[in-house]
Amino acid sequence: MLDYLVQFQINVFALGILLSLYLFMRTSKLRTFTNRLLRWIIYATAASIVLEPLTWIFDGMMFQGAYFLEYSTNFLLFLVGPVIAGLLLSYVDYRIFNDATRIQNRVYYQQASIMTFLVLVYNIFNPIYFRINRESNSFNSGPLKEIHYGVLALSYLFMLYFLARHWRKITRKEVLIYAICFLTPILGMVVQIFDSKLHFSWTSIVIGLFMVYIFLETMPSDEDYLTKLFNRRSYETELSYLVRSRKPFGILIFDLNDFKEINDLHGHHKGDEVLLHFANALSHVFSKEGLASRLGGDEFAVILRGNRDHVDTHINKVKTYLQKTEDEVLKSLTFSYGFEKHYMDMSIDDLYKQADQKMYLQKKLSKKEKNLPESMAEGL
Repeated sequence: MLDYLVQFQINVFALGILLSLYLFMRTSKLRTFTNRLLRWIIYATAASIVLEPLTWIFDGMMFQGAYFLEYSTNFLLFLVGPVIAGLLLSYVDYRIFNDATRIQNRVYYQQASIMTFLVLVYNIFNPIYFRINRESNSFNSGPLKEIHYGVLALSYLFMLYFLARHWRKITRKEVLIYAICFLTPILGMVVQIFDSKLHFSWTSIVIGLFMVYIFLETMPSDEDYLTKLFNRRSYETELSYLVRSRKPFGILIFDLNDFKEINDLHGHHKGDEVLLHFANALSHVFSKEGLASRLGGDEFAVILRGNRDHVDTHINKVKTYLQKTEDEVLKSLTFSYGFEKHYMDMSIDDLYKQADQKMYLQKKLSKKEKNLPESMAEGL
């Protein structure tokens, strides 16, 4: 037994980390979809870390039921790889799109798992991934075992492609964490292919899970959960920094027109789509020249660094971006805004109030024009 503990000490260590993560998650009263996905990933990863030593322990053992144990543990170990990959991608997808239905419609990205299960069932009758010698109860690789590793590698590479495709919708911190989370299993598989006694392929996943939980699930976030823009706390932190450093800047306050009516007529899911669409417009237009934030509800703010007296060009770009959609509700979206430049003797509260007053004045004028008869509105 001591020999096995020495050989698989990294598995024991990784299992301890997973147990700690699970216990910490159980202490939280908050139940979220990401929490559920992480628990499933922990279960699957723990299963792989336990199954791997068992396949070695039962290999070559001769007792009643030994063949079944050796075959079943290898069967499950082959299957659990794509299961973990699909759950990891589901987690990232939800963090990006915040849509559980989207993931459920994609069967939690378990297509590779289903294919692997069918191949493993076929493997029972015609070994292509692995075979267990009944006389010696020893494991032997099948002629197509490399295909399984290829499927796993492609699954993780697809995750990297998915991440690269949607990287603008998440923070740089998330991009780094997900990249590490996806690359470490690939590196672990490569290492274990060259030396099967280095058990890195499954235990390396624990590194990614640990980073995800510590840096994304427990630490205060600097972003708005829905839109992925900066949140109010980040907005206020940046304002305080600019005021203390006496750097020139101004703020734009935005408020969506008729947002309540959109929620009432089309539902809150469409309302979320509207918020995301407008947030993407702000992110696209101000990514290089300002800090876009969601202050709450349908209220947004952009901090424009430097001396910028004219913002009409930026506003027109936002309007142009909003039109780039086939969705009629999103296409008809309008907004009101107010801009105020910060002066050295101006407090942050005064700055916000003046920009906010300009925004509400514009909103009142917009409502007044909307309620006028069409012929009179055209004459304004």
